[in-house]
Amino acid sequence: MKLLFSKQSPLSVQLFIALLFALVLLGLDISYRPFKVVRFYLDTIISPIYYLSNSPRMTVDKLYQMSKTQNDLTVENRRLTEELLNKRSDLQLLEHLRHENNRLRELLGSPLRHDEHKMAAQVLLADTDPYSYQIVLNKGKREGVFEGQPVVDGKGIVGQIYETAQTTSRAILICDYQHAIPVQVLRNDIAMVAVGNGCSNDLTLDFLPNNVDIKVGDVLVTSGLDGRFPEGYPVAIVSSVKLDINDSTPIISATPTADLKRLRYLLLLWAEAGVNEDEE
Repeated sequence: MKLLFSKQSPLSVQLFIALLFALVLLGLDISYRPFKVVRFYLDTIISPIYYLSNSPRMTVDKLYQMSKTQNDLTVENRRLTEELLNKRSDLQLLEHLRHENNRLRELLGSPLRHDEHKMAAQVLLADTDPYSYQIVLNKGKREGVFEGQPVVDGKGIVGQIYETAQTTSRAILICDYQHAIPVQVLRNDIAMVAVGNGCSNDLTLDFLPNNVDIKVGDVLVTSGLDGRFPEGYPVAIVSSVKLDINDSTPIISATPTADLKRLRYLLLLWAEAGVNEDEE
């Protein structure tokens, strides 16, 4: 054998012997069962090598499918969240519309409400200053956001836009010490002003007569008197009614209906439906 495959033997002879040997092995593999058993065990032994060599491609394929699925789920979740916010903002006006309908029966010619144009926005940052309660949103002048624009969530008024940039905006919350909003009692239409008292405390109500008819549990909604917040959106629920022992003036507190400590997706409101976002 050494002489056959030595450097002195012709290459053609070596090639012929190698091919003949390979053909003999193929014939034995096809004809004799013991060779099939040997091949089975050999394949079993080297099969981990197949998996190992193919593992990088399988890993890349799995990561691609996972990223694609996650992206699809993220897009779908964002779309459903925006739809839910819009539905909730419509539902929360139902009680006010019922009450308003009763008043319209008595007051002929009273102007009807107009549906507000809405756009979803996401909270990017919440201010950590204990004396300033503001948030940063991912919508700005490019989307038509303007200073003083109302901001709501699925439960009620959150605040209003305080400053705007090209792609972001800053909103001040109704619990901020500098914020005040005209409200009215849903039960009897008494008007007052709800003033921020820090997000760890309830809102306080100002400009109240001494004999004001207000009870714990009364719902406060926007009165629309400031021309900024649309009428009828929930603001707070009266949580405490007391009298000042010195001058018998009422001291009334109200808990915001919006969850101001858990803000993520919000709605920006325009006064009229169909407003082009780029034209604001």
